[in-house]
Amino acid sequence: MSFDAKPILVLVVGQTPPPQHGQAIMIQMLVDGSLRGIKIQHLRMAFSDNMDQVGRFQIQKVFHLFYLIAAIYWRRIRFGAKIFYYPPSGPNRIPLIRDTLLLLSTRWLFQRTVFHFQASGVSELIATIPKWQQFLACRALGRADAAIQLSRQAVPDAEYLKAKRIYYVPNASKDYAISRPSSSLVSDRNTRLLYLGTVCETKGILVLLDALRKLISDKVAVQLDIVGSFQPAEFETSVKDRIEQLGLTPFVTVHGQKVGDEKWDLFANADIFCFPSYYESEGFPCVLVEAMCFSLPIVSTYWRGIPAIVENGKTGFLVETKDSDGLALRIAELISDRSLCDRFGAAARQRFEQEFTSERYLESMTKVLTDVSQ
Repeated sequence: MSFDAKPILVLVVGQTPPPQHGQAIMIQMLVDGSLRGIKIQHLRMAFSDNMDQVGRFQIQKVFHLFYLIAAIYWRRIRFGAKIFYYPPSGPNRIPLIRDTLLLLSTRWLFQRTVFHFQASGVSELIATIPKWQQFLACRALGRADAAIQLSRQAVPDAEYLKAKRIYYVPNASKDYAISRPSSSLVSDRNTRLLYLGTVCETKGILVLLDALRKLISDKVAVQLDIVGSFQPAEFETSVKDRIEQLGLTPFVTVHGQKVGDEKWDLFANADIFCFPSYYESEGFPCVLVEAMCFSLPIVSTYWRGIPAIVENGKTGFLVETKDSDGLALRIAELISDRSLCDRFGAAARQRFEQEFTSERYLESMTKVLTDVSQ
């Protein structure tokens, strides 16, 4: 593209924080980023103010849906964008209905459509709903001019929905560790395990507590930091009750959601990052990339796109979902072998620098949007 060429105009419709979750963080990175030859107009989704509202029906969301449809028409006319960028929902019926209504009403306005499957598994849901609903959903989501998947290990939503071109662009992170060197295992304090992300049952937090109980029973000197908002909010009571029942109160700190410097300081002070997820719409968890940025060895699961991030036996360990024994075993192995921790952490940091930086992400997104405009 020549320097005097007109920029490619893209309307991005998507959530930015709050709430804090991977999709919102990545859309914020996109709209804030510098993409050569691309001009982005952002229309912010605001269906949820916090994680407890995500995926739930609320009457104000209906009004917001109608506002978004009208705003897309207005932005299309005023801004003149010919490319429409949209992140479809995961395997949740209410967001799928929302997406279907919004896209059937607006997608036809644009010459090109780009779907970014930040949430994984919508095709699995579509395959289970009544035929007439399948027809409408596939009309809304099918045959995009370009579709972005987070990895080849993710659920093949784009292929199921017959996207014309499929790109693979992993999530990324800014380098927040550059001024906060990661701590390493030291002998004069307990090993600090860090869980950070949405705190819900299918993210594996109860599995992690069972693993922690096994570690404590085996006299392993360890502390666990749980960081994130609870989904649903009442799940916090269940987690705290389980901590008490298992006798883990002295070994666990529940921080709630942390952002900014408080969040990055928790990464910098951790020794091992634990993420035993089996979350239904898990795609490519940003928190794992952030942990790699901080040179943390990771213990996670063989689930969805996670093996595309964590290389088992090289940057961390992967275990089967819901396997608290395997989780405890791998954590104990890392704690007992300082050199292994250091090796995994260094490899994680190296892979972050090579594949998961914000600069590399924006380069990839520039290529996708430039390709689809031609």
